[in-house]
Amino acid sequence: MKVGFLLYERALITGISLAAEMLNSAASLRSRKSQRQSPFEIKLIAPTLEPTKVTAGLKIQPDMTYDDDQPFDILILPPMWGNPQQSMRRTPNIINWLQTQYQKGAKLVATGTGVVWLAETGLLDHQVATTHWYYFDNFTARYPHVRLNRQASITAANGIYCTTSINSQSEMILYLIAESFGQKIANTIETHFGHEISKSTQQPFYQIGGQLQFDESIALAQDWMKRNLSHPITAQAVAEHCQLPLRSFNRKFKDQVGETPHQFLQRLRMDASQQLLRDFGMSVQEVAEQVGYKDAYHFSTRFQQQFSLTPSEYRRMVKTKIYNP
Repeated sequence: MKVGFLLYERALITGISLAAEMLNSAASLRSRKSQRQSPFEIKLIAPTLEPTKVTAGLKIQPDMTYDDDQPFDILILPPMWGNPQQSMRRTPNIINWLQTQYQKGAKLVATGTGVVWLAETGLLDHQVATTHWYYFDNFTARYPHVRLNRQASITAANGIYCTTSINSQSEMILYLIAESFGQKIANTIETHFGHEISKSTQQPFYQIGGQLQFDESIALAQDWMKRNLSHPITAQAVAEHCQLPLRSFNRKFKDQVGETPHQFLQRLRMDASQQLLRDFGMSVQEVAEQVGYKDAYHFSTRFQQQFSLTPSEYRRMVKTKIYNP
């Protein structure tokens, strides 16, 4: 598996470093046989082989240039600081290179203003996309044929993925890890890197695994579940809150979100419990109650099944920030 990070002027190094560490760590968790049979490599691509200046005055050494036509499985375009037009004017050859890579089967992932590169290729015409909130109006004016979703934190369209921020990029990387290396490895990576990622409070109008068409009743259901985590929640209760028949609600929810209401609720509870364990001095019993479990043992069992760590072990790990793959 070959992953490439594109380098260009004003690129944010945070759009490269965390994603690269997550992917490389995930690849290293595979069996030795898998690693031999399917080697994993990361390449940095830039206009020239000279060290490329990114943000914070740092320079990164590229591995190859946009004149190289070797194919990639995944290409990641980091966001840019400020107005992206200057960078685009100075490296126009990225456009044709991206088009060629996409035609060869590469998945394209862009974050924030990095999405403009995809828009310039024309590959996003009449497709859904998102970008950083401060660039919404400029993006819409410049790319009127792209269906900009101002509420989504992640969008997907035929192997092209757009994310609004580093946090949503990290969620996207977890999805790609699960798809490429399996859910067990993805869970391990989420457990060890989760404390580096601030959970977004943005409404996930598009959830990975679901369809792109957004139904407001499902967003209402998601929001209601988030606000009532500490209480008993049934699919019937959520359906009634959304004024939908239970069967229709279950079908719509699975179509939109890619998982059942129960699966989504359990994931919400586990995500919330991670944050409480990480950021607050609450006991395991108190955390359990806050996320809807009256029994600490039941909560601890669920948590360990999800993350392969007990709640206490997880708290110790994130407090000391120890990671030893």
